[in-house]
Amino acid sequence: MKLLAVVVFLFTVGTVCRAEQQKFENYKLYSLYVEDDEQAEELHNWYADGKLDFWSYGTLNDSVTVMVQPDLQEYFEAMLDDVQLESELVEENVQSLLEHEQEKRNLHILSKRRRPQKVPQKPNSTEGEVDEDAIDFEHFWTLDEIYRYMDRMERQYPNLVRVLKIGQTYENRSILALTVSRDGRINQTRPVVLVDAGVHAREWASHMSALYLINQLVESADKNEDLLYNTDWIIVPVANPDGYVYSYETNRLWRKNRFAGNVMCVGTDVNRNFPFRWDYTSHSCTDGYAGRTPGSEKETQALMLLMSQFSRSIKMYLSLHSCGEYILYPYGFTFQFVPNEAELHALGTEAAEAVKNVGGPEYIVGQASGLLYLATGSDDFIYGAYGVQYAYTLELSCGNRGYGFIIEPDQIEPIAAETFEMMKVFGVHAGSLKISKRP
Repeated sequence: MKLLAVVVFLFTVGTVCRAEQQKFENYKLYSLYVEDDEQAEELHNWYADGKLDFWSYGTLNDSVTVMVQPDLQEYFEAMLDDVQLESELVEENVQSLLEHEQEKRNLHILSKRRRPQKVPQKPNSTEGEVDEDAIDFEHFWTLDEIYRYMDRMERQYPNLVRVLKIGQTYENRSILALTVSRDGRINQTRPVVLVDAGVHAREWASHMSALYLINQLVESADKNEDLLYNTDWIIVPVANPDGYVYSYETNRLWRKNRFAGNVMCVGTDVNRNFPFRWDYTSHSCTDGYAGRTPGSEKETQALMLLMSQFSRSIKMYLSLHSCGEYILYPYGFTFQFVPNEAELHALGTEAAEAVKNVGGPEYIVGQASGLLYLATGSDDFIYGAYGVQYAYTLELSCGNRGYGFIIEPDQIEPIAAETFEMMKVFGVHAGSLKISKRP
């Protein structure tokens, strides 16, 4: 089976470097139904050349959503005819989707200024001021909001939460992790679940699902004692802070980090940069550019050091992405099965059933290479380099509009809540595993 990838549009040097808000006027969004290997092969070639931006994952006999730039429209339509690929025009002008999303964000900010505050007003605050401590899952949080929330959890729950600085980005932003343990800190006496999100900047549903997990484990700890009694948690809600800020402020569709040392185009795909079966990609303007050398990126290094620090106790690794409704396990770089494939599949299936039982979508469970495309990533790395036997990439729900990572605000909490149902399954299982004793 030829496999497909989520990719980002190939930007020119001038476009990448502009500080103004990136526009996508007359870019079109299509849903494509892939029926055979020839069609999948053709789409894979367009991906490899950086010509199409795939907004969702897909396999044979499934639909994928792709964005087409105006100057490739004629060639794209010719390709559809040539391989007889069934297509449906989903959106005439992608810019209208982005403006709609921005309008929703603006309305949310305005409504927060008008609504009564959820906590007592601070002594020096003024009427109509936004309450920075009031949280909701009705909008996508800024990086400042996310980091403020993490700091507040540490202050308010010192016996449960610690915030760790695990690295620094190219643009000098901190990369933060939050630990949750009933001992107050991770002392490696209990199994650890390591969760990261936002490796790909534009996949905002992943960031919000990680924050919802923190909210449930910390502020609703009494309701989730079974997830904390035998299990500790380490959560990195924004693994790519520079990319996230850039996607929020300048280019909503930005995927990579913001490393500016490449000759032609800015950015490296952090997920492709891990030094396990690393595969060099020569074109730095493609969305999947793996970097100059294995492990060259500061974001990759931060996650690797975190994995190394707690390698003895990490028994479950979950990397959150968006979107596609897949539960994927190693390997991604080869079709060869891992030794515990049956156990990985069984637990993934249990997590998928948990989502279905609360009325969520039907997640597809399987080996990454068998369901999607050949490529290594963070789950391959932690499985292959550190022997973490339960490692998954979760491609979260696309919401009810089918626009990939452009998700309506009213879908944020449902997606995050469905993800938490999976986390319950993975967390309880992790708690049943044993940590090897120190030599």
